[in-house]
Formats: sequence, C-alpha cells, structure tokens
Amino acid sequence: MAVNGIHSGASEYPEWFKNKKRERLLIVSRWVPLSLIGLPVLVLLAIVIYPTIWMFFHAFHDTTLLSLTRDRYNFVWFDNFYNVFVNDRFVSSVVNLVQYLFFGAVLEVILGTALALMLFSVVRWNWARTLLLICMVVPLMLPPAMTGLMWLLMLTPHNGIINEILIVTGLTTEKVEWFTTSLSLWSVTFADIWQWTSLPLLIVYAGRASLPQSIYEAARVDGASRWKVLTRITLPMLKEVIAIAFIIRFMDAYKYVDKIYVMTSGGPAESSELPVYIAYQRGIRDFQVGEAAGYAIMIFVVAAVLITLFLKYLKKVLKAQAIA
Repeated sequence: MAVNGIHSGASEYPEWFKNKKRERLLIVSRWVPLSLIGLPVLVLLAIVIYPTIWMFFHAFHDTTLLSLTRDRYNFVWFDNFYNVFVNDRFVSSVVNLVQYLFFGAVLEVILGTALALMLFSVVRWNWARTLLLICMVVPLMLPPAMTGLMWLLMLTPHNGIINEILIVTGLTTEKVEWFTTSLSLWSVTFADIWQWTSLPLLIVYAGRASLPQSIYEAARVDGASRWKVLTRITLPMLKEVIAIAFIIRFMDAYKYVDKIYVMTSGGPAESSELPVYIAYQRGIRDFQVGEAAGYAIMIFVVAAVLITLFLKYLKKVLKAQAIA
C-alpha cells in the first residue's frame, strides 16, 4: 500500500538506500571505534604507562648510565628510597617547596581570584573586560624558560630594571642582590607569580561569569551591601571553582623545574632547590637513574596523598553545605 507515493511497508526502502554501499560509511565501519579507542590507548601506553613501570623497576635497582648500556642491574631493595630520606639536601628542598607552594601557588590563587572578581564587577564595558583579560593572560602564553630568562635580566643586581625602579621611586638607596642565599628562591617565586596568576584568574572569571544574575538582583532588592554579596553569595558559590584552580596550580607548581634551572640552577649553595630539580639533576646530569626514580616516586606519592586529602576535605565541606 502506498500513501502519497511513499511505501508504508516496514521492510521496503527507497532504491537509493538499497543500492548504497553501507560498508563504506564511516559510521558503520568496525575499524572506526577500534581506531578511536585503540590509538589513544597506544599513546597512553607509550608515554605514560610504560615509563611509569620502567621508573618503578629501576627505583629498586642500582641503575646508572653504565648499567643501562650493559643492561645489567642489581636489585637493591629500598636503598634508593633510604638515600632520599637521609639526604640533607632533599630535606632542605622540601622546606623550599613548602615555602614556594605557600607564598607562590596559594598567593597566585588569591591574586587571581581578586583580579577576576574586580575585572567582572568594576569594569562595566565588555570590550574593556576583553582587552584587560587579554593583557593579563599574555604572561601565561610565554614559555617558562623565556620568562625565567627575562626575569633574570630584570633582576640583575647592577643594571637590572627592578633595582633601577626601586632606586628611582625611593624604596631603596642601594642596589639589591636578588640572587643571594636568602633571596634567590623569593626571586624565582616572584617570576612565577607574575606568569601564572593569570591561570586561576581565567578559571575564576569563567566561574563568575556563569553565576545566575537573578541572585544578585534579588540581593540588591533586599539591600545587601557589596561586602555581604561577596562573602555570602559570590565566594561560597565559587568555592568549588577556586578549589579546582588551586589543585591545577598545585599540581603544576609541584613539578617546578624550568625557571629554577634558568634563573638560579638551584643555587647559590642549593638555597633554591626543589625536590623535582634534585631528581632532574640526579637522573640527567649525574646519571643516577635508580636514585632519581626513587626521588620521582616519593614526590608522586606525597603529591597524590596531599591532593586526595584536599579532595576529601572539599567533598566533606560541599556535602555539609548541601545538608545545611
């Protein structure tokens, strides 16, 4: 039976559909899902899983450059981890890492959050917001090694622009030695803050732009002050976004190597070394592959534990807020 020239039978199809070679369709080829899933899995195996297994293997062996070339390794149990723990250099680098994370990563999130909220609330024109946002994000686009070299030149004690600005403005009467044992890590931290504050700024700005405006309109109708709107509405609703920005920045700052290598090379007198930089030196410069693998595993375990505890705390807080 045909209705308006169209067959109503469930098993009858137009001629063009019957003659179509379905095996050539991309969506019905069995190789499409295999390639879409298989290729990423192969890449993951090549650049993540295999190197991780290789690292764990050599962390329990006395692997050096010579043993790598001869393919001979001696099983040493936990000697590489013991060498990490008893190394005073590693202990001092952990102290440096705590200082860097507290005054670097935490301050970046605080400054990025403040700048994002100011940019959204104070600037009324969209074109001005976009222009300022682009200017603030420019440091993020620079390679870290280039940023380190730029700040190394600006902080040069004798002819650096930072000292010249401080002297002209009257903040100091003599030139500051920025790369002494007491200031070298602070100098690297300042360079890192300058570059990476824009990352949490972008995340928090996107979160603030996604908040519903009806809540703020209701708050204005109720006569809420700007401070109450900030502390009672904006910050509580952005708590998850700020936490995500902190986790991302913490994970990136934890493996901090490039600027230290360019600006201070861990010195002077190992005053600006971080654990990852020591692992890099032991593995790449000294070719102590087994000990470097021990450093890497210890750094990974500590980072995983800290992030897990932070996520559990955040989940607990969010659950309590949902109940309340």
